[in-house]
Amino acid sequence: MNVITLLASGTRGDVTPYIALGLGLRDAGCNVRIAAPAGFKALIEPSGLMFLPYEGNPSDLMIHQSDPLTIGQNPFHSIRSTRNFLAQARALYPRMLHTAIEACRGTDVLVYGLPTLWGEHIAEGLRIPGVRAVLQPITPTRAFSSTLLPFRFNLGGIGNWLSHWMVIQATWRTWRTEINRARRTHFNLPRAHWLDPALRPFPDQPLTLNGFSERIVPRPADWNEKQVITGYWRMPPQRWTPPKELETFIEQPRQNTIAMGLGSPGTKDFVHILKILDEALRKSDARAVLTIPSQWHTQIASKNIFPIEYAPHEWLYQRVRVAVHHGGAGTTSASLHAGIPTVTLPLGIDQFFWGERVYKIGAGPKPIPQRALNAEKLADAIHAALGDESMRARAKALGAALSLEDGVQAAVGQMRKFDAGQ
Repeated sequence: MNVITLLASGTRGDVTPYIALGLGLRDAGCNVRIAAPAGFKALIEPSGLMFLPYEGNPSDLMIHQSDPLTIGQNPFHSIRSTRNFLAQARALYPRMLHTAIEACRGTDVLVYGLPTLWGEHIAEGLRIPGVRAVLQPITPTRAFSSTLLPFRFNLGGIGNWLSHWMVIQATWRTWRTEINRARRTHFNLPRAHWLDPALRPFPDQPLTLNGFSERIVPRPADWNEKQVITGYWRMPPQRWTPPKELETFIEQPRQNTIAMGLGSPGTKDFVHILKILDEALRKSDARAVLTIPSQWHTQIASKNIFPIEYAPHEWLYQRVRVAVHHGGAGTTSASLHAGIPTVTLPLGIDQFFWGERVYKIGAGPKPIPQRALNAEKLADAIHAALGDESMRARAKALGAALSLEDGVQAAVGQMRKFDAGQ
């Protein structure tokens, strides 16, 4: 295997596991490159991996929006917001696909994830193998409904399977016109198959590396051998020097200190959310390190909240008693590995799925959708996470078990097998 390009996009939480995977492949002797939107330069380059920038990242459009791809308190507004988001994203696609294609030239294998599923078509155009590497289970199964739905229901065996089919196919059809134009323009390829590759018969499906643990998502019985669960792709320990004020806040004795964060996408009416957080902390007798963009720091007057723009989850979660967050795949992995209870406040995409999994394995209370968030519900959840000793014991045991897994090495092993079979 000569050159492997990891095609990444989305948020920081989507890209960081690819850096971890890239480092593992590099250490195994592979020539690794990461192609990602230009805005991730400062995140990727310190790793020492070759960074190939391209233009356009649809996820950036969500930073100041909260309703796209969700079902908020006003469903009609959410639908209209989603339609506006998709229209804006489509406008990015021609330039994004053109520059991503150029970044991927010269590679022997292309690895792509959920935000870059269109990488399948670049691999086809370049006549190289493609491998899906995802952070959430998106392959159809009867075991549970689609992980990308902004709610959780068990629809029964065939209903669950159909929900995956419909979401995958809807996602594919949303971008099909732009992708077919790029196939014709850049590669002189015919129109793509009407089905997403994951929905085709077994021999034509791509190898899919699933970057999560079977302890969190048991392997569905109806998955075939092309679906491989490797474990989480986590970065090696990083050195980080915290501000002294943060250390002082955390180290105060006899305090119920927790960590809170709402993720990269924007949350509507942050001032209102801050009031809810402050009141919930007072009701639950807790204090929080709140990860929040610096533009909001001046809005925080509470002595119970320490705002910070960034602190590594691996550092912060080892020093608090509870993690409260949006339920993104990477953040959920970090809090579960830390062995502390997790309170999830899902907003959209796969966050509802991870919140459900945390609750079902007993590592946290029932998730609270942000559309239904209030101080009483949040205070009750924090109080349960702080005081339920059986929940705390389960979270601690789970963290210890996850620490024994090495998802990166498992993924590297699968890539070696894949390369040998080409």
